[in-house]
Amino acid sequence: MSKYRLLALLVMLAIVLVACSPAASPTSTLPQATNPPAQTTPIQAAPEATTPPETAVSTGKLPPIVVACWSGPEHDNLVKVAAAYTEKTGNQVTVEEIARESYQDKLNTTFVAGGSDYDVAYVSSDWPPAWIKANALQDLDRYFNDPNVVDKNFDIKNYQPAINSFVFNGKTYAFPSEGDTAWMWYRKDLLEAKGIAVPQTWDEYLAAAKALNNPPQIYGAVIGAKPDEALWDFMFYLYSFGGDILDKDYKPIINNDAGVAALTFYADLLQKYKVVPPDVITYGYNEILTALQEGKAAMGIEWMAATQTLTDCTQSPKVCKDGQPLLGYTFVPGYKKADGTVVHGTGGSSWGWVIPSGAKNGLAAYKFIEWLTGPEGGKMWALNGGIPSNQLALNDPEVTQKIPQFKMLAEVMPIRHLVPPTTVTGDMVTAIDEAIDAAVSGTKDPKTALDDAARKMTDLLTQAGYIK
Repeated sequence: MSKYRLLALLVMLAIVLVACSPAASPTSTLPQATNPPAQTTPIQAAPEATTPPETAVSTGKLPPIVVACWSGPEHDNLVKVAAAYTEKTGNQVTVEEIARESYQDKLNTTFVAGGSDYDVAYVSSDWPPAWIKANALQDLDRYFNDPNVVDKNFDIKNYQPAINSFVFNGKTYAFPSEGDTAWMWYRKDLLEAKGIAVPQTWDEYLAAAKALNNPPQIYGAVIGAKPDEALWDFMFYLYSFGGDILDKDYKPIINNDAGVAALTFYADLLQKYKVVPPDVITYGYNEILTALQEGKAAMGIEWMAATQTLTDCTQSPKVCKDGQPLLGYTFVPGYKKADGTVVHGTGGSSWGWVIPSGAKNGLAAYKFIEWLTGPEGGKMWALNGGIPSNQLALNDPEVTQKIPQFKMLAEVMPIRHLVPPTTVTGDMVTAIDEAIDAAVSGTKDPKTALDDAARKMTDLLTQAGYIK
């Protein structure tokens, strides 16, 4: 099943059957529709939250919960932090690991059907709009506005500005956790041995990749075009070439000159220059991580969530020497235009914790994510390699001293782009994934691939009411 396939069918059926009213529009800096899409009749009514006795919260006698998280460092981190929460409160938390490639489809199917499999789930900021339209998420306001439930030290201002990505129609649907980006990773020893400076532009990056390319022992670089993950790797090239996905009126522009230049560069790393492994069409986050970790690639763009793994010699001994990591990281390169100016931009994501409408134990779920994303849980999350969005945790002296990349993240934020949140974002991402896959595999030229994607995206956005 493609992303949002089931949800899209249900939403479209509802649109046909019922009268329309304005849809949820995200409170963020992303473009807003002049004529927003129609609101559908709820697929399943969210259960009304009942205010529990104050003692149920104060004594910590809360039922066990199940938390969904996709595989990778976020899951590993969550297991550790959840164990600390259980030890502190006595409240049980079971973490269910779901494969990255099937994660969103699993949540879609469960949430829209009103399933009670999960009390909490880890989600990207572009996923909630469709679920909100299907009435498949609980808003968190019902909890943090209740004095019998909310922690006395809770202050939603501590989540600014990250929480804006999860506010729709004035209601908050998630507490943010990861507001991240990616770095350019490079082998310090190999660059030094060749007398090559750390690349600052894509021209320099390509030149370095050619110079360091020595297959099959090591490739000059690594990319990813794995189905369901391709955009999450390509986005850093797209934005740094000055490209984007939609304009302010929700019209696709991914196939403009900047987008085509970015995808051409990306595909040429395999098709023309052969400086990346030949099987990158199967690579996503984990495979790129492994290529860098195993010393199979000299450079690559990888999410900052991988920083602790790649710089820890106990986890990545093959890229360490004398107890020191050989991998360094810096900002994603810029694109040098014909007139000599350099375009700087980068991608990123914003992730958080939601409570589905079908959750069995909404109160217990809320108290867990309140703690998890608060100062104490957020600090543990950060020290284990995560990225807290609570400013008290993010600016904790112990955290900033141990994790210097947070200072870099602050510099990147002004040029960081997120995938636009819409009710059809999942299917738009699938269309872009297919274009990237086609270009990298060589079955279509980049221009044709992106033109095809733009047509599909235009149809989706028109049917959803974003484009008139």
